[in-house]
Amino acid sequence: ERLEAILLPLVEIKNLSFRYHGHENYVLKNINLDVHAGEFILIIGPSGGGKSTLVNCINGIIPHVIEGVKKGKVIVDGYDVDETPIKEMAKIVGTVFQNPETQFFSLSVLDEIAFAMENLKFSREEMEERINWVIQELGLEGLLRKEVSRLSGGQKQLVAIASVLALQPKLLIFDEPTTNLDPQGAYEVLNIIEKIKEFYGRAIILIEHKLDKVAPLADRIWVISNGEVIIDDTPQEVFKNPGKIYELGLKPPSIVEISIRLRNEGLIEPSELPLTVDEFMDIIQKYNLRNVSSRDFTFTTDRITINSSDKPLIEVRNLWHQYPDGTVALRGISLDIYKGEFVGIIGPNGSGKSTLVSHFLGLLSPSHGYVKIFGRNVREYSVSQLSKIVGFIFQNPDLMLFQTTVWNELAFGPSNLGLPKKEIERRVKEALAMMRLEGFEERHPHALSRGQRHRVAVASVLTMYPEILIADEPTTGQDYGACRKYLDLLKKMNEAGRTIIIISHDMSLIAEYVERVIIMVDGRILIDGPTRSIFEKEDLLRKVRIEPPPPTQLSLRLKDNGYDVPVCLTVDEVHTVIRSLLAADK
Repeated sequence: ERLEAILLPLVEIKNLSFRYHGHENYVLKNINLDVHAGEFILIIGPSGGGKSTLVNCINGIIPHVIEGVKKGKVIVDGYDVDETPIKEMAKIVGTVFQNPETQFFSLSVLDEIAFAMENLKFSREEMEERINWVIQELGLEGLLRKEVSRLSGGQKQLVAIASVLALQPKLLIFDEPTTNLDPQGAYEVLNIIEKIKEFYGRAIILIEHKLDKVAPLADRIWVISNGEVIIDDTPQEVFKNPGKIYELGLKPPSIVEISIRLRNEGLIEPSELPLTVDEFMDIIQKYNLRNVSSRDFTFTTDRITINSSDKPLIEVRNLWHQYPDGTVALRGISLDIYKGEFVGIIGPNGSGKSTLVSHFLGLLSPSHGYVKIFGRNVREYSVSQLSKIVGFIFQNPDLMLFQTTVWNELAFGPSNLGLPKKEIERRVKEALAMMRLEGFEERHPHALSRGQRHRVAVASVLTMYPEILIADEPTTGQDYGACRKYLDLLKKMNEAGRTIIIISHDMSLIAEYVERVIIMVDGRILIDGPTRSIFEKEDLLRKVRIEPPPPTQLSLRLKDNGYDVPVCLTVDEVHTVIRSLLAADK
């Protein structure tokens, strides 16, 4: 019986289909999958494809909290999910969501970790034992008496993980747990997930877009699109022939992309498919690499040329801002941004990034100093005047959506500008095509997935044709295909002369698209310069827990090993360099 229990799946999904009330189409279609004890399953796929719906069928949220039409069976640890109260399911399956605040019920960290155990009537002795265990394992000793509301995004997510882990469930589900986190928070959370996999033997299901970090952890990857499981296999098999992955608008890990290009060129063995920088270095050192010079490589310039006579489009001088609660968010910021620049602002949560750009929009007033746009103090503009000049895309798309249809949402801004009906129609159709929203014209924005809602929010700003476009976390909740199309569009707008400013935690995005990087810490500018020179400063980035993208890491490792190669920012660049290094071996 014990052997049979070990061999039986922990999760069995049999002929599962599901559609939400009020919708004709099924979100899940005849799903058949299983998960064994201790397995790490990574779920990837386009936004709106059914990933979150699937895990909600496993943890019991569907059908006990969210109702709909469901067919088939989900069995977890021998229990039929449909017939098992969600309170009992919580002992078997723990779930950590994108936004940890949706699952908080208590004021203090200690109370939050204890909350679920109290509801399940654990004894005081067992609660104390589990709380002591989980805070030591997750390093939360210093946070125990703090209010949850005062924690950083990463700390809040760790508390959510702690409250779930304290129940010691057999299965842990993480639904895009790093989406809203800065690099430091994402680093902490993904390290904890890796630790759970390595030491605790729990089965894990993870939905995540950051494949460079998480793909190497997975035993299997489920690729889900349009409610169906397209692929269920090991990471090496999934990425070995990535044509289908690209078709779905997804992107393999950067190291895999580099390796496949080298493999297809006959420069490395077909069987070699590393997933990490370390694995790649182990493979590449087996070959006879030739000496090269960094001067042999000419990559795209890092920054547009600015003449000394040019006047800044945005001028910031000694800008301070203090919120009513006494928090000093900006401390003497001075900078110039010129017409046609593509600028990335990065740094930890709470460093002042959003506060800074809010001054560009007139949403906040300086406590001291000033901001000028086109040489005029922002305070002198009316809101309607600024809206024609500066477009802003919020990180949370729901803050921007208030119309009853997608079409009306996109038409709202141009209509308020008094544009002719034909011009409004042209702009709306253009934005729908750019953001892959054709067919959604009559849908209610809030009935869409988060990724789709974000695309609607972006499209609503694009119809305004602003001179300056500011995007706060433009890739949040988006699959790679949507991100790529969106960033290519911003690049095209930038090449046409518009000034683009993005706030992002996605270092691959910053490296590939941005010409100038500003790193903010504690309300100050830590460093401001061309992207390549910023990412070259590994020690400085490490201090603020910013990890360069894998192509940059790989080029820096090659430099550390004595090869005179340039700092690379993209897959294309590092592929060019390594192809040259390998040329002598062939």
